[in-house]
Amino acid sequence: MLNENTFMGRVSTPEDNRHFVTSLARGLDILQAFRPGEGPVGNNELSKRTNLPRSTVSRLTTTLVTLGYLIHREVHGKYEPSPAVLSLGYTFLANNKLRLLSRPLMQDLAKRVGLGVALATRVRLNMMYVETVRGADESTLRLETGSYLPIATTAVGRAFLCKLPDSERNFLLDHIRNKYIDDWPKLKAGFEGAQKDFSDFGYCLSMGDWQSSFHAVGAAARDNSNGDIVAYNCGGSSYLVREETLREEGGPRLVGLARSIEVMCGLV
Repeated sequence: MLNENTFMGRVSTPEDNRHFVTSLARGLDILQAFRPGEGPVGNNELSKRTNLPRSTVSRLTTTLVTLGYLIHREVHGKYEPSPAVLSLGYTFLANNKLRLLSRPLMQDLAKRVGLGVALATRVRLNMMYVETVRGADESTLRLETGSYLPIATTAVGRAFLCKLPDSERNFLLDHIRNKYIDDWPKLKAGFEGAQKDFSDFGYCLSMGDWQSSFHAVGAAARDNSNGDIVAYNCGGSSYLVREETLREEGGPRLVGLARSIEVMCGLV
């Protein structure tokens, strides 16, 4: 069964898998709890973010410092990731075929439409940027590689969901509904509209659904050799980027990029 904690694909749930190492999973949860640009974080905040007891977090951060994956800022009594963590991510970036194939096409698209273009994949119930290209306009997408976005309200997340097989998509939607009970009717309606656009045109829109000041369009691609799925988006300030522009120019071009990647994956 698909597990919301996996990067992508199918694995057994922890409670059903006797090979699952809980202490390792908790250590990785600590590393994933840090956010870009926020600086050092203390054990109390890490405990809140991971839902782990503070005593457990303290042991884990001490272990990660000893292993060289965290730096302890003694003046503040807080922690931040060390360069060793970057080496883990770089291995993925350097070896990811979809990212390597996508970058030159993303650069070309950004020049043509003047909007920022990003490539993302799923991490739990979020999308994480693994490649970004700036647009010419200062109003365009400015988030960097490693940034997280919610899967349910963004164009890139909706496109990813639409590209999934039905069983996997429904599994994730169930998790979204359970986590955001009060917001579910609005999230469901937004996704259903995006799903219709995806069926009709191959792209999804998010017109202020994630942030009121941001409009974006998303599309997705699948590497049929291994089943990996990635999603792309482009967009910018809601004051300057109109829905008409995304539907008539950004969306079709982004779909063309995704289809080119799928063809290239079949040839590589």
